[in-house]
Amino acid sequence: MSISALRKMIPSSRMTLGVELPMDTDWSPEGLKQAKKEGRPFGVPNMERHAEYARLADQLGFKSMWIRDVPFFDPHRFGDAAQLFDPFAYLGYLVAITHDVILATGAIVLPLRHPYHVAKAASTIDQLSGGRFIMGVATGDRPVEFPIFGVEEENKGEIFRQSVHMMKEAWKKDQMLFGNQLDLLPKPVQHTIPLAMAGRGTQTLDWIAQHLDAWFNYPRGIASTEHQIGEWKKAHEDHGMTESKPYITAYHLDLHEHPHHPAKPFKFGATIGRNELLRHLKTLEDIGVSHVAFNFRHSQRPIPDVLHELAEYVLPEFHHTKK
Repeated sequence: MSISALRKMIPSSRMTLGVELPMDTDWSPEGLKQAKKEGRPFGVPNMERHAEYARLADQLGFKSMWIRDVPFFDPHRFGDAAQLFDPFAYLGYLVAITHDVILATGAIVLPLRHPYHVAKAASTIDQLSGGRFIMGVATGDRPVEFPIFGVEEENKGEIFRQSVHMMKEAWKKDQMLFGNQLDLLPKPVQHTIPLAMAGRGTQTLDWIAQHLDAWFNYPRGIASTEHQIGEWKKAHEDHGMTESKPYITAYHLDLHEHPHHPAKPFKFGATIGRNELLRHLKTLEDIGVSHVAFNFRHSQRPIPDVLHELAEYVLPEFHHTKK
């Protein structure tokens, strides 16, 4: 049986590090100026060098690469187009240009997609990547999208649970669907595709702990993160689960060129030198965070410079990296 992508991403008790896509600098002061000059609305990323950056992150040994599912660009209420591309089409492209990095979604909005379409797309990505896929899933947080897709928003939690069940059934290798009359192919390389809950998705932590494989949360302060992890562990203990499933989060990073630069926080992250970043990450590891994905959209330095510095000085402190 193949090793799951979740185990490849987090092979031990040590915290590991990945990246979020898009890897642009559009939320930095210079990036905002450049976008305005080009006529790009806020939230629409510059994807000109996306393939180069993805290859570099893979080559440098980052453990994961996360992409989002945003069907419609909503400039008035959300102002974030994610990485522009359809997540499954983009994953197929990323499979072809990377070799080792775990590919993950953060997250597929299940109530807006038919679960069998999602199951087939996900197992296709898993086959093409040789078992390098983790699917983050969510119920969706943009009210405008539900009526467009003919979904009653108040039903999204129930639809989500049904979708999880249907996908898991479709991925089973030892049985067919609909009274053994039909099958959904291809099957995953992995025993089943690991599912990570993004947020709570109107579900209880008990349900998430029992039915999904990891919990991905927004970046929070240390105290709030520790409280969340405590609740997560309790949900496992309440059901007699002796080992807690991974707790994953992100960090919006503006890595300062001076290693000793103190942290200057902003929403979801900070402008920070690598030495203070190391201290912060080790604190997250100590309280039980399993994996952190860096978001670079606030970066005031070129993405390759930041990736190389992290690979040289930060990744080795947490997991083995390539030379």
